[in-house]
Amino acid sequence: MSKLSKTIGKFKLWGILAAVVIVAGIVIAAIFGFNTDAALSDSRTLSVRLDSYVTDDRTALIREVCEEEIGGAGLGDKYSMTSEFSGTGCEIVYAFSSSVDESAVAAVKTAVENRLTEATGTQGNALYGAYVYVTSNAETVSAVLPEGYIWRAVLAGVIAVVLEFIYVAVRYKLNMGIAAAASTLAGTLLTLALVALVRIPVTASVAYVGAFALLFTTILSLFAFGKMRADFKTDEYKEKSAEDAIVSSLPAKGILLFCLVAAVVLVVVGAIATAAVRWFAIASLIGVAAALYSVLLFLPSLYLPLKKASDKRAAARARYDYKPPREKKREAKAAAAAETQPAADKAE
Repeated sequence: MSKLSKTIGKFKLWGILAAVVIVAGIVIAAIFGFNTDAALSDSRTLSVRLDSYVTDDRTALIREVCEEEIGGAGLGDKYSMTSEFSGTGCEIVYAFSSSVDESAVAAVKTAVENRLTEATGTQGNALYGAYVYVTSNAETVSAVLPEGYIWRAVLAGVIAVVLEFIYVAVRYKLNMGIAAAASTLAGTLLTLALVALVRIPVTASVAYVGAFALLFTTILSLFAFGKMRADFKTDEYKEKSAEDAIVSSLPAKGILLFCLVAAVVLVVVGAIATAAVRWFAIASLIGVAAALYSVLLFLPSLYLPLKKASDKRAAARARYDYKPPREKKREAKAAAAAETQPAADKAE
């Protein structure tokens, strides 16, 4: 018996362990919040608001102007973010350390404002006719960023999990859809809980870690069930028990290799990127580990009792020679045709 065979039958253990970590993360986040290190949260910001139709050319031009002026002034931004509004328009925010001199940010603000004003009045320019507003502030970014995104992020996550369930349930099987959706939800919640527990500083980029964990776990779950579905159709696997079928078809090596490649990429990105992106890479490594736990331990252990119940129902139908109504009608028609044929032969 392989080590994997010993682990997939312990759903209570893996489920309770995941639940304990998630609950602990919720408690810590509720009491202390996420880690908003003052060096990362108390910042000066440069904001450019575009109150016109948003295009890639327009946002690229705004970013180019901002980054040229920021670089020319010797100000290194900690991170930047772009937020789109429900209607037309967007806002691009650059955050700087609170130690940056206010007059330096104000000078950059004036230079950016002048260049963008000129661009909006120049025919043929991407920003021609657009309304652009430039502001600079000193604020606690950690208090501003989560407010506008948390509920939209939760709603998007719920929709993504529901769509995954529908896709897997329709394309594969209902029990696979249940296990895939539960695995993705567990991986995402585990990631966010661990970020809160290990006190990783939350920046604008770290806010996307939940989306990364959800997507990464979904990909691994689809990969796992795609392999299982193909194997379960073969005669060899039809003779195996539920435990043996799951263990032998679960692509553990492929999943481990995929996670290893993702971890290496994140380490490289974190090593060469800015501080904010570095924290994103570190938090995403937690997401990779949570996804690995969810797909290699939680998912097969949850799917095992679901498959056993499905196999039991299939065996009961076979025992009573169950046939769908359409098949019964076809057999009845064939039998009636066979009975009338000899009579017709005699008449001849």
